[in-house]
Amino acid sequence: MTSASIAPLSRLALPATDRDALPAWLGLVGGFALPMIAAALYATYDISMRSPWLEQTRQLGHVWLLGELALIVHAMRHGFTVRAAWTALPRWARGALALFLSTFWISSAVVSRHPDFSMGLTIGWALQLLFAAALAHLIAAVPVARLAEIWRGFALGLAALAVAIAVHFLWLPVSLRGWEREIDWGNAIPGFISVRLFGSWCGAVLALLTGIAWLEDGDARHRRLLHLAIALAFGMMFWSGTRAALLGWLCSLPVAWMMAGRPRSRDVLTTLPAYLLVAVVLAIVLQPYGHPSFTFLDALNPDQTRSADAFSSLRLTFWRHSLAVARDYPLLGTGAGSSWWLVPLGINRHVQPHNAIVQFLLNWGVIPTLPALALLIGGTWAAHRRARAERALLPFVLMLDCLLVMSLLDGMLHFAQFVMLIVGCLAICLAPRGTPAPLDR
Repeated sequence: MTSASIAPLSRLALPATDRDALPAWLGLVGGFALPMIAAALYATYDISMRSPWLEQTRQLGHVWLLGELALIVHAMRHGFTVRAAWTALPRWARGALALFLSTFWISSAVVSRHPDFSMGLTIGWALQLLFAAALAHLIAAVPVARLAEIWRGFALGLAALAVAIAVHFLWLPVSLRGWEREIDWGNAIPGFISVRLFGSWCGAVLALLTGIAWLEDGDARHRRLLHLAIALAFGMMFWSGTRAALLGWLCSLPVAWMMAGRPRSRDVLTTLPAYLLVAVVLAIVLQPYGHPSFTFLDALNPDQTRSADAFSSLRLTFWRHSLAVARDYPLLGTGAGSSWWLVPLGINRHVQPHNAIVQFLLNWGVIPTLPALALLIGGTWAAHRRARAERALLPFVLMLDCLLVMSLLDGMLHFAQFVMLIVGCLAICLAPRGTPAPLDR
């Protein structure tokens, strides 16, 4: 069965009103509700939650996975089956996926020093793949012109997070009043393990909004609202000091130009830069308590500029040590999350090595990594080809590209909320819409 033959069945699965509303609901749930639930559950002033149980759910991404599970159940109620999703894949993808699924869990179950934690991450990956298939089934029924409505939920979520962060930073518990400058504010963003991951979320949303604005030629009031949302995302990304997010967004801009040409509205090139400049000024003014985590680069600090390794916050050293461990377990790796206990960086320990390829090789080994990369690269290539034919997919390609660039410098393919965005973008771009996807050719 091909994607073309499945598409008509998918369109019968949802009533027209549900089809049209689905992008808006996806934005509200994925961009607003889930981040705010995480912010309420995981509000801390320490590097970890005081409750070990809560910290475990935070590390494993249970809030996000439960949201994905709800969508899977909803899709099953509207005709989604694993069998149909599997059959719709091209033969090469079925082979790669079968090899990956049959091997990527082995080291987590057998080799890992903490198999309960490693298997928790592994189960999360399986759920992410099922979520992508279910989302593709649902989104195939949505008119492509309605997909842009997803942006409002993500913009609302960023605005709500800004309020939550301000409250968390300004109205301190009695026990912490007077100790503001001794708190590590870089680990105090509600719902995010670090300020850098928050900045990465902002960068991904910024790329999505940029793609929406690139194609927007509606009324001036709507464009102003969209530009304000972009300025908010850009300002919060800048405020977080996340250089990887800035790099990912900048890399997405040439992609937009090559795939869609000039922006439809001149405002993107003339007016929007002024919004971004104001956002940068506000981000600098609002730096919390002068904390160094909220700066892109302290030019007066020679420790950050003396070498590429120092500039990258010792990532080069971390990658070298991680690969040294991976060489001892070349075929099937050491288990998901193993850098936490196998690759200490000085006194610091990180659950992921801040590079997706190094992470895959360390956690899974060569055998699962090769099919995983084949699926990721093949799917990304096909998404770009599809977006050339259907320009309304451009925002999701830009978000995908931004996240993949960031994944070379941080844990976008480790933490559940970012894996959700990556597989979600791929599902939206590659969902069958009545004609064979480029992936099938």
